[in-house]
Amino acid sequence: MSRSRLPGTRWWTEAEIERDTGDAREEFRRRRLGEPLQRYLTAFEATEPEVADLLAGLDKLLAGGPDAEARLQALWASEIGRTAFRYLGAPPISEDDLETLAETRLSSQAARAGPGQAERLLSVMRVIIDPRRFPWIAGRRAAGDAEWRAATLATSSLIASQRIQTLRRGDEKAAVEGAVKGLLIGMGWQAARTRPPRGVQKLVTDAPAMRTFLTQANLGADNADVIVRLDDGRLLAVECKGSNSELNSRKRLNKEAVHNARAWLAGFGAEQVVPAVALQGVFKARYVAEAQDTPMAVFWSHRLDDLREFIASAR
Repeated sequence: MSRSRLPGTRWWTEAEIERDTGDAREEFRRRRLGEPLQRYLTAFEATEPEVADLLAGLDKLLAGGPDAEARLQALWASEIGRTAFRYLGAPPISEDDLETLAETRLSSQAARAGPGQAERLLSVMRVIIDPRRFPWIAGRRAAGDAEWRAATLATSSLIASQRIQTLRRGDEKAAVEGAVKGLLIGMGWQAARTRPPRGVQKLVTDAPAMRTFLTQANLGADNADVIVRLDDGRLLAVECKGSNSELNSRKRLNKEAVHNARAWLAGFGAEQVVPAVALQGVFKARYVAEAQDTPMAVFWSHRLDDLREFIASAR
């Protein structure tokens, strides 16, 4: 790949990238090991009552008919209820897949549009329902108390665990984004008082004023987490990415962040925009090196002094 650099940014060697991915991984481990168990228990307790209610009448729900339609409508009124329905599957079915297979939307109104909508949702679940967790459904019999309790526990645990995984990914991103904004404010930059309604489409008219920054705003057609007006007039467009695994890091970094960086460079040019990524969590060193080759500037939440130095030097 081309070893081109962005003006003023530091180019990290393979050894330096290996060092920083290792340090970031160790910090991630410390955060995870220090995470309170209560977070999972709270998610479990919020989920279990809805799951227990769903499983108590699961055979009647899957049988269909007017009573089942009414039950599904009641279930669909809450986000937890809709999630519990998806988690009956083996494995749990995603929102996108269920929408495609049932040919309906998963909004709170989806099951209220008539018998056809409810029946489409139920027909999908009859095919994919987990026979291990719900053996009484496959056996066409009533559930035993022990079976019902075990299925309630397993399903609630699945949902709570996934919720924590989702929150963790958001935590990593939110933490690094907050750190970047905190650094900017500490350096004397301010959040822009006005926001262009369509984001930054033309630098002359839409770019934030000197020593200000925008958050969650479009730069061209693609969203940037933080857009900073540097002292030399260029825009620093930062994607803040958190990852909990090397596999996940490829999507967050090499697909999402790199896609945006290429679009910004093509639309505005390296003399006007500096694409960058701020990372926290677990990233594969090779993926970081590939992202740098885009080119884009790479910063780490545990080494934000590098970002401070770059901003201070851009004069």
